[in-house]
Amino acid sequence: MLTIKAVQPHSPELVDFLALPQKLYGKGHLMQSPEEEASLISGTHPLSPEIEVRAFVGYQDQQVQIRGLLTYYPVDGTCFLGYFESLDDVDTAKQFIAYIANQARNLGAEKLIGPVQASFWLGYRMQLSGHEDLPFTGEPHQPAYYPKLWEAAGFKLTESYLSNFYPKVSPTTQEAKLAKRYEAALAAGIKIRSPHKSDWSKVSLQVFELLNRLYQDFPIYRSLQGGQFSAIFEKYRYILDFSMVKLAYQEEKLVGFLITMPDYGALVYQKLNLFTLAKLLWIKHRAKRYIILCLGVD
Repeated sequence: MLTIKAVQPHSPELVDFLALPQKLYGKGHLMQSPEEEASLISGTHPLSPEIEVRAFVGYQDQQVQIRGLLTYYPVDGTCFLGYFESLDDVDTAKQFIAYIANQARNLGAEKLIGPVQASFWLGYRMQLSGHEDLPFTGEPHQPAYYPKLWEAAGFKLTESYLSNFYPKVSPTTQEAKLAKRYEAALAAGIKIRSPHKSDWSKVSLQVFELLNRLYQDFPIYRSLQGGQFSAIFEKYRYILDFSMVKLAYQEEKLVGFLITMPDYGALVYQKLNLFTLAKLLWIKHRAKRYIILCLGVD
């Protein structure tokens, strides 16, 4: 019989909640930030003032089988299910998600959306293929059986996305259309440059203001306050290769951005020590693959 318990800060259930992913994933596949999860549960996350969070773990014979975090937005009654992890057991997943769905109904929600890690800004979506491959930084990654569990519990696929891989362009490659557009942009007074690491606090807010307007139509998108955005993304200052961050200005107004990041895989989620720090620095300066985090043009 499945026993479901609520997770409270500084409780044995919190320890179990945080530990379950480590039992399911190998080191190169674990994409978990225990600090982020714990701060959401304790109410100390930058998003905490706007949300209600309820975390749960499910036990079978006193062994953790499944976990999930329900996020409720009182402003409009939206409920998200995220930080979901489970053993491969359909009956367990159905019981657990039915319990979560009932909690959402008690809060007044008409539907439950997932997987969403509390917010658009923290992570959403479920991987549908390529589970055997090592993950790339920032993308969803989970066991191949998760879609089966969610579908058995009554979820239906409503949005789908493709991840595209582009080969490196040779310096000798000539693209007439690209060159023409670049020249037209320069003629219009647009200047493209890379920011310095020391300017990230200022630059990231400029990007946020434009992104916040351009991304309004994205599924599950929610606006943030500038301070919340800064608190969440300040850490990117240390892992971005700023030579691969491009900003477009017209009369000193930001009109476009391209934010890329070296692909660190799961390394950025591992405990920082001298060994992982050395690997991070190596990848940062000798990256074989970059990830486009976000881009936009006004």
